[in-house]
Amino acid sequence: MRKRFIFNRLVFHEFLMRLAEKYIRAYYRADQTRLWRNKAHPPEWFDHRADLYLWSDRRIPFWLERGVYSVAPMFQDCKVLDLCCGDGFFPYHFYTSLASHIDAIDWDRTAIAHVRKWHSDPKIHYHLLNAVTKPFPRSHYHVICWDAAIEHFTELEIRLVLGKCVTALKPGGVLTGYTILTPPGPTVHPDHHHEFHDRHELISILHEFFPHVATIETVYPTRHNIYFRAAFKKQRLNRF
Repeated sequence: MRKRFIFNRLVFHEFLMRLAEKYIRAYYRADQTRLWRNKAHPPEWFDHRADLYLWSDRRIPFWLERGVYSVAPMFQDCKVLDLCCGDGFFPYHFYTSLASHIDAIDWDRTAIAHVRKWHSDPKIHYHLLNAVTKPFPRSHYHVICWDAAIEHFTELEIRLVLGKCVTALKPGGVLTGYTILTPPGPTVHPDHHHEFHDRHELISILHEFFPHVATIETVYPTRHNIYFRAAFKKQRLNRF
């Protein structure tokens, strides 16, 4: 009985809990500084656990918008392709709530090693794969997500990937994604090959492949976000 009392005092000790929270936040602040201090060669993918644990400090919700807008057109037991999955945070924490099968691909070996260690799930199948030059893992999906990655491709590569998405989506399928809008000038990240400057530019290229396209924008002091959906059937835009 005494052992249980001591155990409970240790486990349910508010001071220790607060101390653990402070340590985790300090860890991710230091880790972000370490990884992103070299502006000329920053990482190509981001560990969104930092957003999770630093949210109480920053109180900016845009990192959650991606997951919410992407999961909205999904439905029970749907098949999902996540292009350029990066750290795997969003397929793991959002898409598994509905999808029965998720193929998550990325060409970066460090990203795939990370996701297999931290965001493994029976529903998610991670693939080290180049979205431009290699076939997608399956031939048909209900939803394809292209979040925070379209800007990492050239215009030609964007069109090649969009063409593959058209082929891989089921008749009622939908492409959902996110990017940033930036003013003309130098790119904000050295690995960005085509940043979009306004919604019309993005809508125009999506309309080359899909008859129905819609966007939503959110603006914060440090970021102008644009979320897009493209589909063969207007109702699949879900009033976006």
